[in-house]
Amino acid sequence: MLRTGPFEAALDSAVRASGLSLERIQHRLAERGVEISVTTLSYWRRGRSRPERPQSRQAVRLLEELLGIPTDGLVSLLGPRRPRGRWVNRDSDVLETEHLWREFESLPELLAELDSTDDGLLRVAAHDSYELDARGAGARLTTRLALKATRDRVDRCVVVLRGEDPDTALPEFTDVRNARLGRLRSDRSVPLMVVELFLDRTLSEGGTTLIEYTLRFPGNGRRAEECGRGFNAPALLYTLEVSFHPDAVPVRCRRGFSAAIAWEPVSAEPVWISAAGRAHAVFENPGPGYQALSWEWH
Repeated sequence: MLRTGPFEAALDSAVRASGLSLERIQHRLAERGVEISVTTLSYWRRGRSRPERPQSRQAVRLLEELLGIPTDGLVSLLGPRRPRGRWVNRDSDVLETEHLWREFESLPELLAELDSTDDGLLRVAAHDSYELDARGAGARLTTRLALKATRDRVDRCVVVLRGEDPDTALPEFTDVRNARLGRLRSDRSVPLMVVELFLDRTLSEGGTTLIEYTLRFPGNGRRAEECGRGFNAPALLYTLEVSFHPDAVPVRCRRGFSAAIAWEPVSAEPVWISAAGRAHAVFENPGPGYQALSWEWH
């Protein structure tokens, strides 16, 4: 694996061979002055994100030492650091969908099948309410969106969704309000899903509408570790609520931001989990990028 990669496969193999838990690895990194969350380590191991920042590269070098890997054995698999420019168009602060989701190679093809790279809608405000089941897997996600047309003759909203487990069925769209379900395209290997929702009326530039929908997830998915939303352009408000089942409450929760979906968070702040097993975050004026809550299980 160290000769051929990829990075995540080599890291996963080394962790398994070491017999160390991610919690123990995190503790040993912290003893050396490097703070990396268990969630981030899990993402690196599963290929959902990659170490990019200087502190993360330092953590990888310490991982080589902790896991008995030759110097640069893992670092060499990362290659040069990627460009970190956040905006496609700095004058308008608009991030292209493919850039926001740039870790997902199949997305451009899925969008092309729906003849869409831009649906012409600004997400002015969003409210996501996510419920988990007794095993910690996603059960239901209800979304409410306030939308504004950026051009004339806008008649649909395109939704991009990433799942947790490629081995389970895709979620079901239900309770759609002020719109109707159109075509759906997916890449089950990620899993990734692109859906079009036809608006109840065609909007002229500056026109607004409110839509709502619920996703119901199959009952046999793996434990969820985060929930969030990617924004292509600045919005006014994003509110995210997560309701954990009393039999599956994580040990800690954080809110964070990253420049793209599946990238490690640039910032992470602790979030209180109530006695009822609920956590929330209010993101005011969220800019382009990915806003999310993530959590760690026992």
